[in-house]
Amino acid sequence: MVEPLQRLIPDGGLVRGSTVTVGGTGATSLALQLSAAASRSGSWVAVVGLNDLAPAAVLEAGLDGERVAFIDPGGSGRQVDVVAALIGAVDIIVLDARVPLRPTDARRLASRLRERGSLLIVVAPNSSVNTSLSADLSFSVDDARWEGLGRGHGHLRSRRVRVGVNGRGRASRTAQHELLLPSLDTQVASADAEREDSTVVAFIR
Repeated sequence: MVEPLQRLIPDGGLVRGSTVTVGGTGATSLALQLSAAASRSGSWVAVVGLNDLAPAAVLEAGLDGERVAFIDPGGSGRQVDVVAALIGAVDIIVLDARVPLRPTDARRLASRLRERGSLLIVVAPNSSVNTSLSADLSFSVDDARWEGLGRGHGHLRSRRVRVGVNGRGRASRTAQHELLLPSLDTQVASADAEREDSTVVAFIR
């Protein structure tokens, strides 16, 4: 896990066999950052759906482009079979929350994840996650504010967002953090200070 995001997650990393959901404005960017360090260390990442995600954005997020596969599950009604086939074949699956899953499909995929050890990240761009899948860890991204423009001039430099985190087990408590997603200068840079209200300020490109 990239260093600033280690502070958001119990034990500093995501657990194999688990399901993570990410929803809200900036959800896709956060999902890519959750995958970036594993990708650079040799893990394969499959992006299922998210047809509006440009390959350039994946490279800018720091993933290894030679180990990322873009998969369009189509509208055949067999989307769950596509996801099931990927579990165990790749390390991380980034799944569009708009891909329809029935409760029976969700239980089948959750069982397969635990058995095969892949990580599933379900992304709902610009909205909350509404899925039959039960999440071990959930992120919500909101209050997005772009920074850098002056009074009618300048350039967008960074986007400040508030990230909520909650989950099950060790992650059962709810916490909120502020991130710059993206920032200007570096891919990942942590602020030195932590606020008294436990809000962590991090800088992510």
